[in-house]
Amino acid sequence: MSEKAEIDAPGALGARIEALRARHRALDAQVTGEQRRPMPDLARLKALKRDRLRLKDAIFACEGALRTIDRARRPARRA
Repeated sequence: MSEKAEIDAPGALGARIEALRARHRALDAQVTGEQRRPMPDLARLKALKRDRLRLKDAIFACEGALRTIDRARRPARRA
């Protein structure tokens, strides 16, 4: 991997996390709206919740990758 790519990786991951969080918030609003309807569409609600959970998993994975990159950049600690 080039030095430039290594430098941009945390920034790109941070941007990806923010985009995923924005999509998660939008889905959360849709779930809330659907739940507030007098007769919510249960199939739609299930699909929205499934998609929201997938986004949460993707956010968690990106955050883990970001932590890994951060740890790799820190100097080794001596015991």
